[in-house]
Amino acid sequence: MKENNKILQLINVAWRERWSDSQWGINIKKVLPRGVSGDVYNLADCLLQQAVIGSTANPLVLNYLKHSLCAHLVSHAAVLRCIAKYDKLARVYCVTALLEFLLSIIDGITCRIKSEETLLPGAMVQLVHWLMQIFARSVQQYEMRGDMSAEQSYMLEQSCKLLDRLTQHQFLMSMLYVGCHEELDALERYRELYASIKGSLTSSNLTLSTPAAEQQLKQLAYLDAKNLDLQSLNPLPAAEKISCCVQPLLAVEVLLNPCKDTSYYVAELQMLQRLKGYSNTRLFYEIIRAGFLTLSNVADTSPDTMWGAFMFFKMPHIIKQLHALQRVPGEQPLPPTDYIPELVDALELLIEDNLLLDFMDHKCSCNIIEFLLNDWTKQQLVNDVHVKRFSSQREAASLLLKKCDNGQQTPSNINFIKRAEVPLSGVLKTLCTNKVQDMVNVLCQVPVGNSFELILSVATVEGRLKTFVSRLIQCNENSKPIPGELGKLSIIRSTLFDVSFLMLTSIVQTYGSDVVLSERGDSFFEKWVRECMMERNKLKNPRQILALCDDSIVDELLLSLSKPETAQLKPSNLTWQDICLNLPGVLHHVLIAWEQETLSSADVKSILDNIKRRLFSFSVCATSFLCAYMYSVRETELLKPLNMIQQFLAPLSNEELSSQENAKERLALSYQIIRKMQHDVHPAPNTKSRLISHTPLIEQFRECWRTVAEAGHLPVKAAQSLESLLHAGGASWLVTQLVEQLIGCKYMRDMAKCMDIVFAVMHLDIERTTEALLQSVVAPLILRRQDEDINEPQSLVLARLCVYCIISCLETRSSAAAAAAAAFKKRSRSHDDEELTGVANAAKVRKVLGDGSSDNSNDFADPSGVSATNVAALLSSNNSTSNAAAASELRATPHSLKEPLHSSVKHIFRVFMEFVRGDELSPKAVFVYQFISLLVECGGGERVAPVLRLLPPLLMQQLLKVLATDDIRVGLISRLYDLRLQSGRQAAVADLCLWRNMHLARHSIHL
Repeated sequence: MKENNKILQLINVAWRERWSDSQWGINIKKVLPRGVSGDVYNLADCLLQQAVIGSTANPLVLNYLKHSLCAHLVSHAAVLRCIAKYDKLARVYCVTALLEFLLSIIDGITCRIKSEETLLPGAMVQLVHWLMQIFARSVQQYEMRGDMSAEQSYMLEQSCKLLDRLTQHQFLMSMLYVGCHEELDALERYRELYASIKGSLTSSNLTLSTPAAEQQLKQLAYLDAKNLDLQSLNPLPAAEKISCCVQPLLAVEVLLNPCKDTSYYVAELQMLQRLKGYSNTRLFYEIIRAGFLTLSNVADTSPDTMWGAFMFFKMPHIIKQLHALQRVPGEQPLPPTDYIPELVDALELLIEDNLLLDFMDHKCSCNIIEFLLNDWTKQQLVNDVHVKRFSSQREAASLLLKKCDNGQQTPSNINFIKRAEVPLSGVLKTLCTNKVQDMVNVLCQVPVGNSFELILSVATVEGRLKTFVSRLIQCNENSKPIPGELGKLSIIRSTLFDVSFLMLTSIVQTYGSDVVLSERGDSFFEKWVRECMMERNKLKNPRQILALCDDSIVDELLLSLSKPETAQLKPSNLTWQDICLNLPGVLHHVLIAWEQETLSSADVKSILDNIKRRLFSFSVCATSFLCAYMYSVRETELLKPLNMIQQFLAPLSNEELSSQENAKERLALSYQIIRKMQHDVHPAPNTKSRLISHTPLIEQFRECWRTVAEAGHLPVKAAQSLESLLHAGGASWLVTQLVEQLIGCKYMRDMAKCMDIVFAVMHLDIERTTEALLQSVVAPLILRRQDEDINEPQSLVLARLCVYCIISCLETRSSAAAAAAAAFKKRSRSHDDEELTGVANAAKVRKVLGDGSSDNSNDFADPSGVSATNVAALLSSNNSTSNAAAASELRATPHSLKEPLHSSVKHIFRVFMEFVRGDELSPKAVFVYQFISLLVECGGGERVAPVLRLLPPLLMQQLLKVLATDDIRVGLISRLYDLRLQSGRQAAVADLCLWRNMHLARHSIHL
């Protein structure tokens, strides 16, 4: 109190004697203790009270206050807080003087010491509230009186000037933004005042001196991080005439996750849409174009029909769901229409791509746009008017292409994909019945040609694969032999067991048991798969398989297989299920006897032929055990089991085939299954369906990438090859090669295209590749090559790739089922025969599986292959697609990072601390800035909050000191921290004040 009284006395003396500013400064320092701020003794408050004690302000005392500010005797925060406490707003001259004083000091507001940092955000909140009160009072008085005095008009004009300066001052706006998070009711008070001001302005027709004042008041009332300046490093969508990201990403996702439901793809595309800033029109255009691009690379002879099914069955639902999710929650829904306007605009863009559409018309021998849109009208994506318009635009080109073909063009598989929907529904309906004969007739026709492939593709993309599998399992269970049943009924029942077993085994080989089977299924087939079936990357112990065998059943089987004539005289109660489970015991005895030369090769051949003649599924069960056995023996002991498997692949005579109904189709399916099992265990270099490559991985990668670069997108076969290289070389090796290709680009356009494709390729295993990128690739690359080609713009593109991968890895599906399924990668049918595998059993030999396709006719192309009764059965039901999911956010951001992303982000941030530890500006420091800025810009605040929480406390301050440029803006600093927490607000204010002081120092005049 003693010092306060001295200050008041000094103010009175100074006013009476009309001291100059310098005299005031000299004398006030005699009162204040050395090193103590005047804020401790409320110096600013004392001066301001004396300055506005009367009806008009005392300019001399206000000058003393300004001098105290310049001499750092008081803080700006204390001055702003004192001004905001002045509540005698009726004193127009005093208020005007305070406004003029604020206008004179506003450009220099900052914090000099730590203690001031905690006060400035709150002071800004109070000052803005005070300013809005002045506005509200002035316009209300004008509304009531209808006029305004010159003094009041001048005061309102000064208020508008201060408002304009304030909203353009990024540092003060950022402090206000932080302060509003500290005082949670501040924005509510602002909005009430703004509503009052707006109402008075509207009713009184008052025009403010500054045209933008009303909008600036609204900006304060609805303050958001978007109002803070942030330098954009992510390219605008308009800059990318053609995107190269959607097609590669969809190619990878359809390759790995064909069984995923629509919401999975929608979430993935939403993530991409946020990263790229695409409108719905642009996104729809890119999706459809991606489908056509990929289909253009699928050869007609290829068994890969998954992309065609995705294009015609899954894509419409993706578009509908994306459209539904664009509606803002709480917004009134638009009136229903029979088309989607954004999709029509997207088709307008697509119709201009004549080269692509011409190629698709030629490939499919039809007007592809008309073919596609005719189906979309049923789903109300477009209407008949649009179909006629777009079809007519392509009609002349389609006719010209048909004339060029001279009628020699054969129909493409794409033309038959749409027809497979009806047979699938017919098969599912037939499997629900108890008519054994009908089920046999239908199922035995499914493997004909590539009908099974088409039906599986449609079932997969429509989400009906598990339904198909469960009904096949039920059918297999219902086909158990009935005691005493003989003759034709017994044969039909055995055929039903055989074909259902073979189809189920083929499906499990294609998609994996984890995808199509339940974990605790109690059916015979599910138990056999869990305990006996050899799957890729799921080895079975042959001893455990043998432990399931019953010795008495094995002896009986040995007798019946070695001496079938004698066995026929004895009645047998063995079921087909018993034989499947006990065949391993038989084969084990045969192997031992053959090795000990107790059995001759002719005897072994006879036994194996007898196994195959009974049911073709028995040879599959036998092969599964032999493959498990081959894993457990030395290389010198592989010959005999391999010869036994080859015997199962030996062709049957015409007499043997004619003795069984539909034997040819079942035999072909069993061959396909056996070959896959054999190839997974022991790839043979001399087989035609296997391609053995002795070239180094790097050469294989370069050849594959050359194909991608020439195509300008990611063909399906290239995606399969890259997946194989990922398994063979590991994530770190593949990511290193991809990044080398990226930074080797010379032109910005090529670099942007390459980055999009690399980002999509990394989704082959986004978690592992992101971990490799952050922990093993980025830091060594920048340290080793920072003076070469890791500079602008390579460093920016590399930073963008890192951020994209982190965001994609961070965003997880909200459903628990999707999280569980994510651990296992799904593959479509054709991909199993074209990927590099077997790294564990032959690491030195790089193996590329052959195509394995055969020239089979198409069941749906040639109706003569199906009887009239069966066709009626297949066409008896209509397919009903499921409706789009509810319009809700499909991706949720976790509160904390999971491994390996958590450790990877912490590692890269530790590396960043080392990058900015010095005092010199280097490409390393620039890369750190680009990484953090892109993380904030692309992440959208809340989505990357778990990543930003791991930022080292001093990283940003050290970066500010090193990066002595204007690149870092307040918008970046304000978004880095969680302002809901006190620690986050303190860190943000500290960084903002450092930024402010460095900015003032750079722009100050040095004498």
